[in-house]
Amino acid sequence: MKEKYYLSIFFCLVLLNSAICQSNHNTGMSASDLDERMKWWEDGRFGMFIHWGVYSVFGGEWDGIDHGKEMGGASSEWIYLMADIPQKDYKEAAHQFNPIHYNAAEWVRMAKNAGMKYIVLTSKHHDGFAMFDTKASDWNIMKSSVYEKDIVKAFIEECHKNGIRVGLYYSHEKDWYHRSKVGRDTSEIPQSYEALVATHLKELLTNYGQIDLIWFDMGIDQHKKLNQMCFDMVRKYQPECIISSRIGNNLGDYRNLGDRELAPPGIDGYVESIMTLRLNWGFDKNDSNWKSSEEVIAMLSKCACRNSNFLLNIGPGPDGRFTPEEIIRLENIGQWTKQNGEAIYETKGSPFKAEYEWGSVTTKENKAFLHLYGRKNRLIQVNGIQSKVKNAYLLDTNIALSFMQNTDKATMTVTIPESAYEKCVPIVALELEGELKVDTEQGPTWLPPVVKHTNRRKMKGILVEVGGRSFTLNDGKVQKVFTLNEHVEYRMNDNGIIQMASGFHLIEGNKYTVIYTPGELLSVEIITRIE
Repeated sequence: MKEKYYLSIFFCLVLLNSAICQSNHNTGMSASDLDERMKWWEDGRFGMFIHWGVYSVFGGEWDGIDHGKEMGGASSEWIYLMADIPQKDYKEAAHQFNPIHYNAAEWVRMAKNAGMKYIVLTSKHHDGFAMFDTKASDWNIMKSSVYEKDIVKAFIEECHKNGIRVGLYYSHEKDWYHRSKVGRDTSEIPQSYEALVATHLKELLTNYGQIDLIWFDMGIDQHKKLNQMCFDMVRKYQPECIISSRIGNNLGDYRNLGDRELAPPGIDGYVESIMTLRLNWGFDKNDSNWKSSEEVIAMLSKCACRNSNFLLNIGPGPDGRFTPEEIIRLENIGQWTKQNGEAIYETKGSPFKAEYEWGSVTTKENKAFLHLYGRKNRLIQVNGIQSKVKNAYLLDTNIALSFMQNTDKATMTVTIPESAYEKCVPIVALELEGELKVDTEQGPTWLPPVVKHTNRRKMKGILVEVGGRSFTLNDGKVQKVFTLNEHVEYRMNDNGIIQMASGFHLIEGNKYTVIYTPGELLSVEIITRIE
């Protein structure tokens, strides 16, 4: 059984790596040109994603109904489509969009202090609303909002002042205002829409100075002409600008993984993992599913070890401020990167295709860094390193560590003080005699389980049985048994106000809607009583 498991993972990695290697075959670019363009990006490793726009005004709610991802729907920035908001109402929300507390300098400062090297801001999301001054349409921040200031301009100016690389998200495929208000449209692109996209891109690429990354999204192969046009315009106006793979037709410079997906060990090529701090990308009033600072730091550490960039999302409120939960997490991450950044920036990922149960490795010149994000062992085995190790120490405190090494067998053990695990993801630095040499045959063999984001689901029905911390719901077709978690925690939706419930007070015969996460046990998230 274990052999089949490893074989399955191996073939998945082969297919994934093959796709990555082919990602530039349509760009006409040499490998050396690509490496030169990608150097700042690969060295930076860590960036901030910002989803912000008219949709932030709604906070995931419309007409008394929560349409956010925590309710089993699409993410909150999709609310124009998912709630089928009439255009006149959405335009009114745009008019009310008045982010008086937007402070680009403060945003850039927080990103920089967190250790982020680039920021990607939504210049136009699927609702078609331009967050910049444009002649393409009146549907923009200058003409359809009382704010009447170019948000993108202020953002780019502050990035340039502070040495932060500039990334702009641009939804070229989906546009529910100018093109079609549907989830997926494979029909021919109208010339009018193609012209609008061309105008937008020329403005973004020529009006604001250096742009380092254009983060296209949702491109489909059926629209190769549009995708190629976008690619050609970037190359024409900003030749060194990086292009994301979601442009479509294998035109990107690097591979974007799926939403909230971490790269597996052993992946090759230029790869980026994009992650939310909670479930939604855009601002959501009721989404309290925050990842802890420790969890996010471990993700950053894993990405570096797996030779992947990590783009962490922020969803500011409609007034232009980051939420308190976002701010405290950025501060905590910043404290960690200040002490351990040497193991993240300008490093290469692990030379091994698998990991140790205690964690993994990044490398830089004559150093190797052991990232202890896994099992908390006092004595860790480091197999596969042939280079002679001169010193071992904790990176954040410089405390020397005892170790034993056999270079002939490429084996090594390092003693970790118990106090090291009191901090999040301790890093052990190994100083080597010369550059790192490894024996991949003697290296680690452990493969962590593949973790991907799981969408929540919704079920509406009659409660037919309650027992202990479990209950059964019947929707007229099937019955499902739901079990509360070990803390007996869930949230109750009372007329749109979602709060933690105290006690377990469900009544047989009543109708309920249950939002749950599928798995071996159906994990209950939110329960709504239907009158």
